[in-house]
Amino acid sequence: MRGPITLDEIRKARAGLPEAVRRTPLIPLSRDSGEVGREKLFIKAENLQVTGAYKVRAAFTIMNALAPEERSKGVVLTSSGNFAQAFAFAGASMGAPIVVVMLDRTSPYKVAATEGYGAEVVFCGDDALARQPTVNEIARERDMTAIDTWEEPMATAGHGSIGLEIAEDLPDVETVLVPVSSGGVAAGVSTAIKESLPNVRVIGVQPERANAAYVSLQKGAPTAIDYWDSMADGLSAVRPGEFPFRHLQKYLDGIVLITEEEIAASFRALLFRGKLMGEPAGVVAAAAFFSGKVDTDRKTAAALTGGNVTAETVHQMLNMPEPARIHAGDTR
Repeated sequence: MRGPITLDEIRKARAGLPEAVRRTPLIPLSRDSGEVGREKLFIKAENLQVTGAYKVRAAFTIMNALAPEERSKGVVLTSSGNFAQAFAFAGASMGAPIVVVMLDRTSPYKVAATEGYGAEVVFCGDDALARQPTVNEIARERDMTAIDTWEEPMATAGHGSIGLEIAEDLPDVETVLVPVSSGGVAAGVSTAIKESLPNVRVIGVQPERANAAYVSLQKGAPTAIDYWDSMADGLSAVRPGEFPFRHLQKYLDGIVLITEEEIAASFRALLFRGKLMGEPAGVVAAAAFFSGKVDTDRKTAAALTGGNVTAETVHQMLNMPEPARIHAGDTR
Protein backbone atom coordinates (compact mmCIF):
# COMPACT_ATOMS: atom_id res chain seq x y z
CA MET A 1 0.00 0.00 0.00
CA ARG A 2 1.51 3.29 -1.08
CA GLY A 3 1.57 6.35 1.16
CA PRO A 4 -0.50 9.52 0.79
CA ILE A 5 -0.13 11.87 -2.15
CA THR A 6 2.56 14.49 -1.58
CA LEU A 7 2.61 18.19 -2.40
CA ASP A 8 5.38 17.52 -4.94
CA GLU A 9 3.14 15.00 -6.72
CA ILE A 10 0.35 17.56 -6.86
CA ARG A 11 2.72 20.16 -8.30
CA LYS A 12 3.94 17.65 -10.89
CA ALA A 13 0.35 16.78 -11.79
CA ARG A 14 -0.53 20.41 -12.43
CA ALA A 15 2.66 20.96 -14.46
CA GLY A 16 1.65 18.04 -16.69
CA LEU A 17 -1.78 19.39 -17.57
CA PRO A 18 -2.30 20.50 -21.18
CA GLU A 19 -3.16 24.08 -22.11
CA ALA A 20 -6.79 23.06 -22.60
CA VAL A 21 -7.16 22.60 -18.82
CA ARG A 22 -7.86 26.05 -17.41
CA ARG A 23 -6.57 27.75 -14.31
CA THR A 24 -10.01 28.80 -13.12
CA PRO A 25 -10.65 32.09 -11.31
CA LEU A 26 -11.38 32.73 -7.64
CA ILE A 27 -14.39 35.03 -7.72
CA PRO A 28 -15.45 37.11 -4.68
CA LEU A 29 -19.15 36.69 -3.96
CA SER A 30 -21.25 38.91 -1.70
CA ARG A 31 -24.42 37.63 -0.07
CA ASP A 32 -26.08 41.03 -0.34
CA SER A 33 -25.31 44.57 -1.52
CA GLY A 34 -23.86 45.50 1.86
CA GLU A 35 -21.03 42.97 1.44
CA VAL A 36 -19.85 44.23 -1.95
CA GLY A 37 -16.19 45.16 -1.69
CA ARG A 38 -15.69 43.30 1.60
CA GLU A 39 -16.61 39.76 0.61
CA LYS A 40 -15.66 36.82 2.78
CA LEU A 41 -16.61 34.13 0.25
CA PHE A 42 -14.52 33.34 -2.83
CA ILE A 43 -15.72 30.83 -5.42
CA LYS A 44 -13.21 28.57 -7.18
CA ALA A 45 -15.14 28.46 -10.44
CA GLU A 46 -14.46 24.96 -11.80
CA ASN A 47 -17.83 25.17 -13.54
CA LEU A 48 -15.88 27.28 -16.05
CA GLN A 49 -13.40 24.43 -16.59
CA VAL A 50 -13.22 22.69 -19.97
CA THR A 51 -15.97 20.01 -20.02
CA GLY A 52 -17.77 22.09 -17.37
CA ALA A 53 -16.29 20.42 -14.26
CA TYR A 54 -13.11 19.90 -12.27
CA LYS A 55 -12.48 16.25 -13.11
CA VAL A 56 -10.62 16.92 -16.33
CA ARG A 57 -7.61 17.73 -14.14
CA ALA A 58 -7.51 14.20 -12.74
CA ALA A 59 -8.40 12.56 -16.07
CA PHE A 60 -5.34 13.99 -17.80
CA THR A 61 -3.15 13.26 -14.76
CA ILE A 62 -4.21 9.60 -14.80
CA MET A 63 -3.83 9.30 -18.57
CA ASN A 64 -0.38 10.92 -18.41
CA ALA A 65 0.70 8.30 -15.86
CA LEU A 66 -0.30 5.33 -18.05
CA ALA A 67 2.23 3.57 -20.24
CA PRO A 68 1.66 4.23 -23.97
CA GLU A 69 0.50 0.64 -24.53
CA GLU A 70 -2.04 0.96 -21.69
CA ARG A 71 -3.49 4.10 -23.30
CA SER A 72 -3.56 2.62 -26.79
CA LYS A 73 -5.66 -0.37 -25.62
CA GLY A 74 -8.29 2.05 -24.38
CA VAL A 75 -9.52 2.88 -20.90
CA VAL A 76 -12.67 1.79 -19.09
CA LEU A 77 -13.91 3.44 -15.89
CA THR A 78 -17.06 4.26 -13.96
CA SER A 79 -18.50 7.72 -13.50
CA SER A 80 -21.69 9.54 -12.56
CA GLY A 81 -21.07 11.99 -15.37
CA ASN A 82 -18.29 14.53 -14.94
CA PHE A 83 -15.40 12.06 -14.86
CA ALA A 84 -17.00 10.45 -17.89
CA GLN A 85 -16.87 13.68 -19.86
CA ALA A 86 -13.37 14.42 -18.62
CA PHE A 87 -11.98 11.05 -19.72
CA ALA A 88 -13.89 11.22 -22.99
CA PHE A 89 -12.28 14.59 -23.72
CA ALA A 90 -8.83 13.42 -22.60
CA GLY A 91 -9.15 10.21 -24.60
CA ALA A 92 -10.13 12.09 -27.73
CA SER A 93 -7.18 14.46 -27.22
CA MET A 94 -4.73 11.56 -26.76
CA GLY A 95 -6.17 9.08 -29.28
CA ALA A 96 -7.34 6.57 -26.66
CA PRO A 97 -10.75 4.80 -26.78
CA ILE A 98 -12.86 5.36 -23.65
CA VAL A 99 -15.70 3.25 -22.21
CA VAL A 100 -17.66 4.59 -19.24
CA VAL A 101 -19.89 2.54 -16.92
CA MET A 102 -22.81 4.58 -15.56
CA LEU A 103 -25.81 4.07 -13.31
CA ASP A 104 -29.18 4.00 -15.03
CA ARG A 105 -30.21 7.12 -13.09
CA THR A 106 -27.31 9.22 -14.45
CA SER A 107 -28.35 12.61 -15.80
CA PRO A 108 -29.29 12.30 -19.51
CA TYR A 109 -27.44 15.56 -20.07
CA LYS A 110 -24.19 14.01 -18.81
CA VAL A 111 -24.74 10.81 -20.81
CA ALA A 112 -25.25 12.78 -24.01
CA ALA A 113 -22.24 15.00 -23.32
CA THR A 114 -20.02 11.97 -22.67
CA GLU A 115 -21.09 10.35 -25.91
CA GLY A 116 -20.64 13.67 -27.67
CA TYR A 117 -16.95 13.69 -26.73
CA GLY A 118 -16.65 10.25 -28.35
CA ALA A 119 -16.84 7.80 -25.44
CA GLU A 120 -19.02 4.69 -25.25
CA VAL A 121 -21.47 4.50 -22.32
CA VAL A 122 -22.47 1.17 -20.70
CA PHE A 123 -25.23 1.15 -18.07
CA CYS A 124 -25.15 -1.17 -15.04
CA GLY A 125 -28.44 -0.64 -13.19
CA ASP A 126 -28.81 1.42 -10.01
CA ASP A 127 -26.44 -0.35 -7.61
CA ALA A 128 -23.49 2.03 -7.17
CA LEU A 129 -21.32 -0.77 -5.77
CA ALA A 130 -21.82 -2.78 -8.99
CA ARG A 131 -20.08 -0.21 -11.14
CA GLN A 132 -16.44 -1.14 -10.59
CA PRO A 133 -17.02 -4.91 -11.03
CA THR A 134 -18.65 -4.04 -14.37
CA VAL A 135 -15.60 -1.98 -15.29
CA ASN A 136 -13.30 -4.91 -14.49
CA GLU A 137 -15.45 -7.31 -16.53
CA ILE A 138 -15.41 -5.07 -19.61
CA ALA A 139 -11.65 -4.60 -19.27
CA ARG A 140 -11.13 -8.38 -19.27
CA GLU A 141 -13.49 -9.02 -22.18
CA ARG A 142 -12.10 -6.26 -24.40
CA ASP A 143 -8.46 -6.23 -23.22
CA MET A 144 -8.74 -2.61 -22.08
CA THR A 145 -7.10 -0.78 -19.19
CA ALA A 146 -9.38 -0.60 -16.14
CA ILE A 147 -9.22 2.52 -13.97
CA ASP A 148 -10.64 2.64 -10.46
CA THR A 149 -10.96 6.40 -10.00
CA TRP A 150 -11.89 5.94 -6.33
CA GLU A 151 -8.56 4.29 -5.55
CA GLU A 152 -6.25 5.75 -8.20
CA PRO A 153 -3.59 7.91 -6.49
CA MET A 154 -3.13 10.09 -9.56
CA ALA A 155 -6.80 11.09 -9.36
CA THR A 156 -6.12 12.59 -5.94
CA ALA A 157 -2.98 14.29 -7.27
CA GLY A 158 -4.86 15.81 -10.20
CA HIS A 159 -7.69 17.03 -8.00
CA GLY A 160 -5.10 18.53 -5.68
CA SER A 161 -4.20 21.11 -8.32
CA ILE A 162 -7.41 22.93 -7.35
CA GLY A 163 -6.17 23.34 -3.78
CA LEU A 164 -2.74 24.37 -5.00
CA GLU A 165 -4.27 27.19 -7.05
CA ILE A 166 -6.44 28.33 -4.13
CA ALA A 167 -3.38 28.50 -1.87
CA GLU A 168 -1.44 30.49 -4.45
CA ASP A 169 -4.24 32.86 -5.46
CA LEU A 170 -5.70 33.48 -1.98
CA PRO A 171 -2.80 33.01 0.48
CA ASP A 172 -4.72 34.63 3.35
CA VAL A 173 -7.64 32.19 3.04
CA GLU A 174 -8.86 30.91 6.42
CA THR A 175 -11.35 28.18 5.44
CA VAL A 176 -11.66 26.01 2.34
CA LEU A 177 -14.92 24.19 1.57
CA VAL A 178 -14.99 21.18 -0.74
CA PRO A 179 -17.68 18.61 -1.64
CA VAL A 180 -17.19 14.96 -0.66
CA SER A 181 -18.42 11.84 -2.44
CA SER A 182 -15.93 9.00 -2.94
CA GLY A 183 -13.41 11.42 -1.43
CA GLY A 184 -10.97 12.10 -4.27
CA VAL A 185 -11.41 15.84 -4.71
CA ALA A 186 -11.64 16.46 -0.96
CA ALA A 187 -8.49 14.37 -0.46
CA GLY A 188 -6.55 16.25 -3.11
CA VAL A 189 -7.70 19.73 -2.13
CA SER A 190 -7.20 19.16 1.60
CA THR A 191 -3.72 17.75 1.04
CA ALA A 192 -2.65 20.67 -1.12
CA ILE A 193 -4.08 23.23 1.30
CA LYS A 194 -2.78 21.70 4.53
CA GLU A 195 0.69 21.04 3.11
CA SER A 196 0.86 24.62 1.77
CA LEU A 197 -1.05 26.54 4.47
CA PRO A 198 -1.26 24.30 7.54
CA ASN A 199 -3.37 26.70 9.63
CA VAL A 200 -6.24 26.82 7.13
CA ARG A 201 -9.39 24.89 8.05
CA VAL A 202 -10.58 22.49 5.35
CA ILE A 203 -14.20 21.41 5.68
CA GLY A 204 -15.94 18.77 3.59
CA VAL A 205 -19.61 19.15 2.64
CA GLN A 206 -22.17 16.43 1.90
CA PRO A 207 -25.95 16.18 1.49
CA GLU A 208 -27.69 14.75 4.54
CA ARG A 209 -28.87 11.67 2.64
CA ALA A 210 -25.61 11.14 0.73
CA ASN A 211 -23.25 11.21 3.70
CA ALA A 212 -21.07 8.10 3.44
CA ALA A 213 -17.83 9.94 4.18
CA TYR A 214 -19.37 11.63 7.23
CA VAL A 215 -20.50 8.25 8.59
CA SER A 216 -17.13 6.71 7.72
CA LEU A 217 -15.17 9.38 9.61
CA GLN A 218 -17.35 8.78 12.64
CA LYS A 219 -16.68 5.04 12.45
CA GLY A 220 -13.00 5.42 11.62
CA ALA A 221 -13.10 3.33 8.42
CA PRO A 222 -14.71 3.46 4.96
CA THR A 223 -18.34 2.44 5.53
CA ALA A 224 -21.15 1.88 3.04
CA ILE A 225 -24.53 3.50 3.65
CA ASP A 226 -27.71 1.61 2.70
CA TYR A 227 -29.59 4.75 1.59
CA TRP A 228 -28.98 7.53 -0.92
CA ASP A 229 -31.40 10.30 -1.76
CA SER A 230 -30.21 13.63 -3.16
CA MET A 231 -30.58 15.75 -6.25
CA ALA A 232 -26.75 15.96 -6.20
CA ASP A 233 -26.28 13.01 -8.55
CA GLY A 234 -22.58 13.80 -8.90
CA LEU A 235 -22.13 12.83 -5.24
CA SER A 236 -23.39 9.30 -5.79
CA ALA A 237 -20.82 7.34 -3.75
CA VAL A 238 -22.39 5.19 -1.04
CA ARG A 239 -18.91 4.44 0.36
CA PRO A 240 -15.69 6.48 0.21
CA GLY A 241 -12.60 5.05 -1.43
CA GLU A 242 -9.95 3.49 0.77
CA PHE A 243 -7.09 5.60 -0.64
CA PRO A 244 -8.73 9.04 -0.44
CA PHE A 245 -10.24 8.22 2.95
CA ARG A 246 -6.79 8.12 4.52
CA HIS A 247 -6.27 11.70 3.34
CA LEU A 248 -9.65 12.76 4.71
CA GLN A 249 -8.73 11.35 8.10
CA LYS A 250 -5.42 13.20 8.08
CA TYR A 251 -6.37 16.54 6.59
CA LEU A 252 -10.09 17.31 6.90
CA ASP A 253 -11.17 19.39 9.89
CA GLY A 254 -14.72 18.07 9.66
CA ILE A 255 -17.72 17.51 7.41
CA VAL A 256 -20.94 19.52 7.46
CA LEU A 257 -24.23 18.13 6.19
CA ILE A 258 -26.68 20.17 4.15
CA THR A 259 -30.31 19.76 3.13
CA GLU A 260 -31.76 19.64 -0.36
CA GLU A 261 -33.31 23.07 0.24
CA GLU A 262 -29.85 24.43 1.11
CA ILE A 263 -28.45 23.00 -2.13
CA ALA A 264 -31.16 24.81 -4.09
CA ALA A 265 -30.61 28.06 -2.18
CA SER A 266 -26.88 27.86 -2.92
CA PHE A 267 -27.64 27.33 -6.61
CA ARG A 268 -29.84 30.45 -6.63
CA ALA A 269 -27.26 32.59 -4.79
CA LEU A 270 -24.47 31.55 -7.15
CA LEU A 271 -26.68 32.14 -10.18
CA PHE A 272 -28.24 35.46 -9.27
CA ARG A 273 -25.46 37.10 -7.24
CA GLY A 274 -22.41 35.47 -8.81
CA LYS A 275 -23.79 34.91 -12.34
CA LEU A 276 -22.40 31.38 -12.00
CA MET A 277 -24.29 28.26 -13.11
CA GLY A 278 -23.75 25.23 -10.91
CA GLU A 279 -25.06 21.68 -10.85
CA PRO A 280 -26.42 20.35 -7.53
CA ALA A 281 -23.22 18.48 -6.64
CA GLY A 282 -21.18 21.51 -7.66
CA VAL A 283 -22.89 24.00 -5.34
CA VAL A 284 -22.81 21.98 -2.10
CA ALA A 285 -19.55 23.50 -0.83
CA ALA A 286 -20.88 27.05 -1.09
CA ALA A 287 -24.11 25.86 0.55
CA ALA A 288 -22.23 25.32 3.81
CA PHE A 289 -21.35 29.03 3.81
CA PHE A 290 -24.72 30.36 2.66
CA SER A 291 -26.52 28.23 5.27
CA GLY A 292 -24.30 29.45 8.10
CA LYS A 293 -23.04 25.98 8.95
CA VAL A 294 -19.47 27.28 8.93
CA ASP A 295 -18.03 30.49 10.36
CA THR A 296 -18.92 33.16 7.80
CA ASP A 297 -16.60 35.75 9.39
CA ARG A 298 -13.58 33.81 8.07
CA LYS A 299 -12.18 34.40 4.58
CA THR A 300 -13.49 31.33 2.78
CA ALA A 301 -12.88 29.63 -0.56
CA ALA A 302 -15.55 27.24 -1.82
CA ALA A 303 -15.05 24.91 -4.76
CA LEU A 304 -17.85 25.21 -7.33
CA THR A 305 -16.94 21.90 -8.87
CA GLY A 306 -19.24 21.71 -11.88
CA GLY A 307 -21.98 23.31 -13.91
CA ASN A 308 -23.34 20.45 -16.01
CA VAL A 309 -27.04 20.64 -15.25
CA THR A 310 -30.31 19.97 -17.07
CA ALA A 311 -33.10 22.50 -17.60
CA GLU A 312 -35.39 20.29 -15.50
CA THR A 313 -33.00 20.38 -12.53
CA VAL A 314 -32.56 24.14 -12.88
CA HIS A 315 -36.34 24.53 -12.75
CA GLN A 316 -36.50 22.29 -9.67
CA MET A 317 -33.86 24.30 -7.80
CA LEU A 318 -35.38 27.64 -8.76
CA ASN A 319 -38.72 26.60 -7.29
CA MET A 320 -37.70 24.86 -4.07
CA PRO A 321 -38.56 26.64 -0.80
CA GLU A 322 -36.04 28.63 1.17
CA PRO A 323 -34.26 26.56 3.84
CA ALA A 324 -34.72 27.05 7.56
CA ARG A 325 -31.93 29.15 9.07
CA ILE A 326 -29.55 27.67 11.67
CA HIS A 327 -26.90 28.87 14.06
CA ALA A 328 -23.51 29.63 12.51
CA GLY A 329 -20.40 27.60 13.08
CA ASP A 330 -21.90 24.11 13.11
CA THR A 331 -19.28 21.75 11.64
CA ARG A 332 -20.98 18.62 12.96
